[in-house]
Amino acid sequence: MACLVCGAQEVKQALDLGSHPVASFFLPEKDTPEHAVDLVLGQCATCGTIQLMKPVSHEALIPPYDWLFAREPEEHLDQVVEQIVALPGVTTDSVIGALTSKDDTTIDRFRRKGFERTWRVTLDGDLGLTNPACGIETVQKLTTPERMAAIADRRGAADVLIVRHILEHAENLHDFVGGIAALVKPGGIVMVEIPDCTNSLRLHDYCMPWEEHSLYFTPETFAPVLTMGGFEPIRMDVFPLPFENSIVQLARKVGLPGPVKRDQPTDASQSQLLGSYAADFEPTRRELRAKLTKFRAEQGPIALFGAGHLACAFANFLGVADLIDFVADDTPQKIGKYLPGARLPILPSAALAERGIKLCLLALSVSSEDRVIERNSAVAASGGKFASILRASPRSIFSLAL
Repeated sequence: MACLVCGAQEVKQALDLGSHPVASFFLPEKDTPEHAVDLVLGQCATCGTIQLMKPVSHEALIPPYDWLFAREPEEHLDQVVEQIVALPGVTTDSVIGALTSKDDTTIDRFRRKGFERTWRVTLDGDLGLTNPACGIETVQKLTTPERMAAIADRRGAADVLIVRHILEHAENLHDFVGGIAALVKPGGIVMVEIPDCTNSLRLHDYCMPWEEHSLYFTPETFAPVLTMGGFEPIRMDVFPLPFENSIVQLARKVGLPGPVKRDQPTDASQSQLLGSYAADFEPTRRELRAKLTKFRAEQGPIALFGAGHLACAFANFLGVADLIDFVADDTPQKIGKYLPGARLPILPSAALAERGIKLCLLALSVSSEDRVIERNSAVAASGGKFASILRASPRSIFSLAL
């Protein structure tokens, strides 16, 4: 296939995770039919970018519910805003634009600093979407040069444009980057934030792949990406976070969209990262299954906590759904439904103690683990244990002695 970044016909398959249902399609009944999508990771031999061999169409990702939401890390945003405000040409008269609702809290930070000329692309007014369930998966598809140019004409092109945690969802990266370029004035600045996959690759965390993410970047592979929109990089920072670091690049619009500009050949270490990750997949599956089987037989039942795409990846990719009794989650709309693929019932967290769970596997951000454990202290009081499904956690199931 042609690389989503550089266009080279050099994307080679590395890891086939199989066919799995979309993680946001919670089942109303245990036997509800499901549609599966192929999840195969490949890597471009030319630019090194890891990507889905078959990016999933946005139509297949629009959830059947309008109550889903995503939280992105914010600990670093004050620092990022300070960096932008200090750049030449940025004043309180600058127009600060944003692409999605994920950018609202960044816009709020600018407004608190006296920037009053702000706007954000809206689903209904700007993109003409009437389905309230549409979200990031649809916005990425509609972010094209033509459509964004029309929005810039109506709202006024941005001096600074905020684009957080959406670029990695792009089906057509060149259209997407050309689209955000159309929202920015010549000489203007774009701030793009994406997840850094380096740690997940190094730690062999198989919760990283997700049907909604077409692209999996490291700082090295992301560095030249915005040049395809006519941007010149100003700076790129990696902000350390407990689970998945954030890459933030600031770039200035200096030209027209075109091919990506790469100054250096791909470092061999990039292919080694994915090669090692892929090679360890089957051994990890076998070892995890043996560990959970032994625990279940000797100590008691197992549950997951957190009914999201991380739980789906863990149960489905690693093939351990049959060893898990249920998923605990206190989101009212999820209770009573079933986890896609695994078809595990979703119950309120009180069920952990009520049903005598002896191992609760946390399928949520590392920063949330202590809070969840504290709120569910009855589990530990009755002899239960907590572990994380994430390799980056100090209580990871993969390293914890049970």
